[in-house]
Amino acid sequence: MAYNTENFTPQSSKLPHGFLQQLLTKGKVFPFTKANDTIALSLAEEVTPSYIKEIESDNKSLYWNEERLNSEALSGWSQFYTFLLTMSKVILMFFLPIPYFFIMVSLLFGPMDFDSSWRSWSTIFYVITLCFTLPCLLIWGHYKLVCKGYYFLAPFLKSKRVYSLNRQTGMVTLYKRGNKVRFTHPFIEFDCVLMSAPSPQGHLNYNLMLVHRYQPYSVGVPISNLIGTNERVVEYQRLWNMIQRYMDVSQPMPDLLVLEEARAKDPVTAAHDQQTGRDPRYWRDMSDDTYKKTLAEIAEKQKTSPATGPKINIFADS
Repeated sequence: MAYNTENFTPQSSKLPHGFLQQLLTKGKVFPFTKANDTIALSLAEEVTPSYIKEIESDNKSLYWNEERLNSEALSGWSQFYTFLLTMSKVILMFFLPIPYFFIMVSLLFGPMDFDSSWRSWSTIFYVITLCFTLPCLLIWGHYKLVCKGYYFLAPFLKSKRVYSLNRQTGMVTLYKRGNKVRFTHPFIEFDCVLMSAPSPQGHLNYNLMLVHRYQPYSVGVPISNLIGTNERVVEYQRLWNMIQRYMDVSQPMPDLLVLEEARAKDPVTAAHDQQTGRDPRYWRDMSDDTYKKTLAEIAEKQKTSPATGPKINIFADS
Protein backbone atom coordinates (compact mmCIF):
# COMPACT_ATOMS: atom_id res chain seq x y z
CA MET A 1 0.00 0.00 0.00
CA ALA A 2 1.39 3.43 -0.96
CA TYR A 3 2.55 5.78 1.80
CA ASN A 4 -0.04 8.50 2.40
CA THR A 5 0.25 10.99 5.26
CA GLU A 6 -3.48 11.67 5.02
CA ASN A 7 -4.40 8.03 5.46
CA PHE A 8 -2.05 5.54 7.14
CA THR A 9 -2.23 2.78 9.70
CA PRO A 10 -0.70 3.94 13.01
CA GLN A 11 2.46 2.04 13.85
CA SER A 12 3.49 0.39 17.09
CA SER A 13 6.75 1.49 18.66
CA LYS A 14 9.25 -1.29 19.28
CA LEU A 15 12.77 -1.47 20.68
CA PRO A 16 15.53 -2.63 18.28
CA HIS A 17 16.53 -6.30 18.27
CA GLY A 18 20.08 -7.46 18.86
CA PHE A 19 23.40 -5.69 19.31
CA LEU A 20 24.01 -4.78 15.66
CA GLN A 21 20.59 -3.24 15.17
CA GLN A 22 21.01 -1.29 18.41
CA LEU A 23 24.20 0.16 16.93
CA LEU A 24 22.26 1.19 13.82
CA THR A 25 19.82 3.19 15.94
CA LYS A 26 22.43 4.97 18.10
CA GLY A 27 22.44 8.01 15.83
CA LYS A 28 20.05 10.94 15.56
CA VAL A 29 16.58 9.79 14.52
CA PHE A 30 14.77 12.15 12.14
CA PRO A 31 11.00 12.13 12.73
CA PHE A 32 8.33 11.68 10.10
CA THR A 33 6.94 14.99 8.85
CA LYS A 34 4.50 16.46 6.39
CA ALA A 35 7.20 17.33 3.89
CA ASN A 36 7.60 20.88 2.62
CA ASP A 37 9.16 22.23 -0.61
CA THR A 38 12.75 22.18 0.69
CA ILE A 39 15.26 20.34 -1.50
CA ALA A 40 18.76 18.97 -0.93
CA LEU A 41 20.85 21.24 -3.13
CA SER A 42 23.84 18.90 -3.08
CA LEU A 43 21.67 16.37 -4.91
CA ALA A 44 20.14 18.94 -7.28
CA GLU A 45 23.59 20.18 -8.32
CA GLU A 46 24.70 16.76 -9.56
CA VAL A 47 22.46 16.90 -12.65
CA THR A 48 22.51 19.79 -15.15
CA PRO A 49 20.06 20.73 -17.94
CA SER A 50 22.66 19.91 -20.59
CA TYR A 51 23.05 16.42 -19.14
CA ILE A 52 19.27 15.88 -19.13
CA LYS A 53 19.07 16.99 -22.78
CA GLU A 54 21.78 14.46 -23.64
CA ILE A 55 19.83 11.75 -21.81
CA GLU A 56 16.64 12.70 -23.68
CA SER A 57 18.38 12.62 -27.07
CA ASP A 58 19.80 9.16 -26.36
CA ASN A 59 16.47 7.87 -24.97
CA LYS A 60 18.20 6.73 -21.79
CA SER A 61 16.33 6.20 -18.54
CA LEU A 62 17.06 8.10 -15.34
CA TYR A 63 17.60 6.58 -11.93
CA TRP A 64 14.59 8.46 -10.55
CA ASN A 65 11.11 8.65 -12.06
CA GLU A 66 7.41 8.75 -11.14
CA GLU A 67 7.48 5.10 -10.05
CA ARG A 68 10.71 4.50 -8.20
CA LEU A 69 14.06 5.77 -7.04
CA ASN A 70 16.70 3.21 -7.97
CA SER A 71 20.15 3.31 -6.43
CA GLU A 72 22.93 1.36 -8.09
CA ALA A 73 26.68 1.03 -7.63
CA LEU A 74 29.51 -0.30 -9.75
CA SER A 75 30.28 -3.99 -9.48
CA GLY A 76 33.70 -5.10 -8.30
CA TRP A 77 34.99 -5.66 -11.85
CA SER A 78 33.59 -2.31 -12.95
CA GLN A 79 35.40 -0.56 -10.12
CA PHE A 80 38.65 -2.32 -11.05
CA TYR A 81 38.19 -1.29 -14.71
CA THR A 82 37.61 2.32 -13.65
CA PHE A 83 40.79 2.19 -11.58
CA LEU A 84 42.80 0.84 -14.54
CA LEU A 85 41.31 3.48 -16.81
CA THR A 86 42.20 6.30 -14.43
CA MET A 87 45.77 5.02 -13.95
CA SER A 88 46.22 4.62 -17.72
CA LYS A 89 45.14 8.20 -18.34
CA VAL A 90 47.48 9.55 -15.66
CA ILE A 91 50.42 7.52 -16.98
CA LEU A 92 49.82 8.55 -20.61
CA MET A 93 49.37 12.24 -19.84
CA PHE A 94 51.88 12.90 -17.06
CA PHE A 95 54.47 10.15 -16.67
CA LEU A 96 55.29 8.66 -20.08
CA PRO A 97 56.16 11.96 -21.82
CA ILE A 98 59.05 12.44 -19.37
CA PRO A 99 61.19 9.36 -20.27
CA TYR A 100 60.49 9.84 -24.00
CA PHE A 101 61.63 13.45 -23.69
CA PHE A 102 64.90 12.43 -22.03
CA ILE A 103 65.51 9.74 -24.65
CA MET A 104 65.19 12.30 -27.45
CA VAL A 105 67.41 14.82 -25.65
CA SER A 106 70.08 12.20 -24.98
CA LEU A 107 70.11 11.08 -28.60
CA LEU A 108 70.33 14.63 -29.92
CA PHE A 109 72.74 16.17 -27.43
CA GLY A 110 74.40 13.16 -25.82
CA PRO A 111 77.84 11.60 -26.44
CA MET A 112 79.24 11.46 -29.99
CA ASP A 113 79.10 7.65 -30.01
CA PHE A 114 75.64 7.61 -31.57
CA ASP A 115 75.51 3.83 -32.17
CA SER A 116 76.23 3.02 -28.55
CA SER A 117 73.73 5.59 -27.27
CA TRP A 118 71.08 4.39 -29.67
CA ARG A 119 71.47 0.77 -28.56
CA SER A 120 71.18 1.74 -24.88
CA TRP A 121 68.23 4.07 -25.29
CA SER A 122 66.44 1.82 -27.78
CA THR A 123 66.36 -0.91 -25.14
CA ILE A 124 64.83 1.52 -22.62
CA PHE A 125 62.41 2.78 -25.28
CA TYR A 126 61.36 -0.79 -26.07
CA VAL A 127 60.77 -1.67 -22.40
CA ILE A 128 58.75 1.50 -21.69
CA THR A 129 56.64 1.06 -24.80
CA LEU A 130 55.98 -2.64 -24.25
CA CYS A 131 55.32 -2.49 -20.50
CA PHE A 132 53.56 0.85 -20.15
CA THR A 133 52.62 2.73 -23.32
CA LEU A 134 51.05 -0.13 -25.26
CA PRO A 135 48.91 -1.50 -22.35
CA CYS A 136 47.71 2.01 -21.48
CA LEU A 137 46.80 2.74 -25.09
CA LEU A 138 44.92 -0.56 -25.35
CA ILE A 139 42.90 0.20 -22.19
CA TRP A 140 42.13 3.74 -23.33
CA GLY A 141 41.21 2.56 -26.84
CA HIS A 142 38.91 -0.08 -25.37
CA TYR A 143 37.20 2.62 -23.28
CA LYS A 144 36.64 4.80 -26.35
CA LEU A 145 35.07 1.89 -28.25
CA VAL A 146 32.73 1.17 -25.33
CA CYS A 147 31.75 4.86 -25.23
CA LYS A 148 30.82 4.64 -28.92
CA GLY A 149 28.33 1.89 -28.16
CA TYR A 150 30.34 -1.33 -28.57
CA TYR A 151 29.12 -2.66 -25.21
CA PHE A 152 29.75 -6.28 -26.16
CA LEU A 153 33.45 -5.55 -25.65
CA ALA A 154 32.85 -5.00 -21.94
CA PRO A 155 30.40 -7.62 -20.59
CA PHE A 156 31.99 -7.20 -17.15
CA LEU A 157 30.83 -3.58 -16.86
CA LYS A 158 27.74 -4.22 -14.81
CA SER A 159 26.09 -2.26 -12.04
CA LYS A 160 24.70 -3.80 -8.89
CA ARG A 161 21.47 -2.76 -7.25
CA VAL A 162 21.71 -1.14 -3.84
CA TYR A 163 18.13 -0.21 -2.99
CA SER A 164 14.82 0.91 -4.45
CA LEU A 165 12.11 3.24 -3.11
CA ASN A 166 8.78 2.74 -4.86
CA ARG A 167 6.34 5.67 -4.74
CA GLN A 168 3.44 3.72 -6.20
CA THR A 169 3.59 0.75 -3.82
CA GLY A 170 5.18 2.49 -0.83
CA MET A 171 7.80 -0.27 -0.54
CA VAL A 172 11.48 0.03 0.33
CA THR A 173 13.75 -2.73 -1.00
CA LEU A 174 17.38 -3.43 -0.14
CA TYR A 175 19.40 -5.74 -2.40
CA LYS A 176 22.34 -8.03 -1.75
CA ARG A 177 24.89 -9.78 -3.97
CA GLY A 178 23.60 -10.93 -7.32
CA ASN A 179 20.86 -8.27 -7.27
CA LYS A 180 18.81 -10.52 -5.00
CA VAL A 181 16.38 -8.97 -2.55
CA ARG A 182 17.70 -8.79 1.00
CA PHE A 183 14.43 -7.40 2.36
CA THR A 184 11.44 -5.32 1.33
CA HIS A 185 9.02 -3.52 3.68
CA PRO A 186 6.62 -0.56 3.69
CA PHE A 187 8.25 2.85 3.92
CA ILE A 188 6.39 3.75 7.12
CA GLU A 189 8.06 0.85 8.95
CA PHE A 190 11.52 2.44 8.70
CA ASP A 191 13.20 4.91 11.01
CA CYS A 192 15.50 7.48 9.41
CA VAL A 193 18.75 7.56 11.40
CA LEU A 194 21.74 9.87 10.91
CA MET A 195 24.96 8.14 11.95
CA SER A 196 28.25 9.99 12.38
CA ALA A 197 31.86 8.88 12.73
CA PRO A 198 35.19 10.78 12.68
CA SER A 199 37.35 10.49 9.58
CA PRO A 200 41.15 9.97 9.81
CA GLN A 201 41.48 13.74 9.28
CA GLY A 202 39.27 14.45 12.28
CA HIS A 203 36.17 15.52 10.33
CA LEU A 204 32.77 13.97 10.87
CA ASN A 205 31.45 11.67 8.17
CA TYR A 206 27.72 11.06 8.05
CA ASN A 207 25.59 8.17 6.94
CA LEU A 208 21.82 8.57 6.64
CA MET A 209 20.04 5.23 6.75
CA LEU A 210 16.56 3.81 6.79
CA VAL A 211 16.54 1.21 9.58
CA HIS A 212 13.67 -1.24 9.81
CA ARG A 213 11.85 -0.84 13.07
CA TYR A 214 10.51 -4.36 13.57
CA GLN A 215 13.05 -6.81 12.14
CA PRO A 216 16.55 -7.57 13.52
CA TYR A 217 18.48 -6.64 10.38
CA SER A 218 22.13 -5.73 10.83
CA VAL A 219 22.12 -3.36 7.84
CA GLY A 220 20.08 -0.35 6.79
CA VAL A 221 19.18 1.37 3.52
CA PRO A 222 22.00 3.90 2.84
CA ILE A 223 20.04 6.82 1.35
CA SER A 224 22.89 9.24 2.10
CA ASN A 225 24.68 7.87 -0.97
CA LEU A 226 22.53 10.36 -2.90
CA ILE A 227 24.56 13.29 -1.51
CA GLY A 228 27.72 11.83 0.05
CA THR A 229 29.11 11.74 3.58
CA ASN A 230 30.54 15.24 4.09
CA GLU A 231 27.51 17.53 4.03
CA ARG A 232 26.11 19.60 6.88
CA VAL A 233 23.47 17.99 9.11
CA VAL A 234 20.77 20.28 7.72
CA GLU A 235 21.42 18.90 4.24
CA TYR A 236 20.61 15.37 5.44
CA GLN A 237 17.41 16.75 6.99
CA ARG A 238 16.52 18.23 3.61
CA LEU A 239 17.27 14.92 1.92
CA TRP A 240 14.96 13.12 4.35
CA ASN A 241 12.32 15.77 3.65
CA MET A 242 12.63 15.10 -0.10
CA ILE A 243 12.44 11.33 0.35
CA GLN A 244 9.25 11.71 2.40
CA ARG A 245 7.80 14.11 -0.18
CA TYR A 246 8.54 11.62 -2.93
CA MET A 247 7.03 8.64 -1.10
CA ASP A 248 3.91 10.52 0.08
CA VAL A 249 1.26 10.04 -2.63
CA SER A 250 -0.89 12.78 -1.06
CA GLN A 251 1.70 15.32 -2.21
CA PRO A 252 3.34 16.17 -5.53
CA MET A 253 6.87 14.90 -6.08
CA PRO A 254 9.84 17.12 -5.18
CA ASP A 255 10.43 19.87 -7.75
CA LEU A 256 13.77 18.67 -9.13
CA LEU A 257 15.37 18.70 -12.56
CA VAL A 258 15.91 14.93 -12.47
CA LEU A 259 12.17 14.39 -11.83
CA GLU A 260 10.78 17.05 -14.14
CA GLU A 261 10.00 14.79 -17.09
CA ALA A 262 8.25 12.33 -14.75
CA ARG A 263 5.96 14.95 -13.19
CA ALA A 264 3.35 14.67 -15.96
CA LYS A 265 3.18 10.89 -15.45
CA ASP A 266 2.29 11.07 -11.76
CA PRO A 267 -1.44 11.91 -11.27
CA VAL A 268 -1.06 13.91 -8.04
CA THR A 269 1.92 15.86 -9.35
CA ALA A 270 0.34 16.49 -12.74
CA ALA A 271 -2.83 17.83 -11.10
CA HIS A 272 -0.76 20.11 -8.87
CA ASP A 273 1.24 21.46 -11.81
CA GLN A 274 -1.90 22.11 -13.83
CA GLN A 275 -3.49 23.95 -10.92
CA THR A 276 -0.42 26.12 -10.27
CA GLY A 277 0.39 26.66 -13.95
CA ARG A 278 3.93 25.30 -13.61
CA ASP A 279 5.96 25.34 -16.82
CA PRO A 280 6.52 21.62 -17.66
CA ARG A 281 10.03 22.45 -18.91
CA TYR A 282 10.95 24.98 -16.24
CA TRP A 283 14.25 23.32 -15.36
CA ARG A 284 15.10 21.61 -18.64
CA ASP A 285 14.98 24.77 -20.79
CA MET A 286 17.50 26.57 -18.57
CA SER A 287 21.13 26.95 -19.52
CA ASP A 288 23.61 25.39 -17.12
CA ASP A 289 24.66 28.85 -15.89
CA THR A 290 21.08 29.92 -15.26
CA TYR A 291 20.42 26.65 -13.48
CA LYS A 292 23.40 27.20 -11.21
CA LYS A 293 22.26 30.75 -10.39
CA THR A 294 18.71 29.56 -9.67
CA LEU A 295 20.00 26.94 -7.23
CA ALA A 296 22.10 29.63 -5.55
CA GLU A 297 18.96 31.74 -5.10
CA ILE A 298 17.13 28.75 -3.62
CA ALA A 299 20.05 28.20 -1.24
CA GLU A 300 19.68 31.76 0.05
CA LYS A 301 15.96 31.31 0.61
CA GLN A 302 16.43 27.98 2.39
CA LYS A 303 18.78 29.56 4.94
CA THR A 304 15.74 31.08 6.64
CA SER A 305 13.23 28.28 5.99
CA PRO A 306 12.77 25.04 7.97
CA ALA A 307 14.55 21.99 6.58
CA THR A 308 11.46 19.83 7.01
CA GLY A 309 7.72 20.23 7.38
CA PRO A 310 5.68 19.87 10.59
CA LYS A 311 6.19 16.65 12.54
CA ILE A 312 3.52 13.98 12.31
CA ASN A 313 2.93 11.15 14.75
CA ILE A 314 2.89 7.84 12.90
CA PHE A 315 2.55 5.77 16.08
CA ALA A 316 -0.62 4.58 17.77
CA ASP A 317 -1.39 6.17 21.13
CA SER A 318 -0.32 3.87 23.93
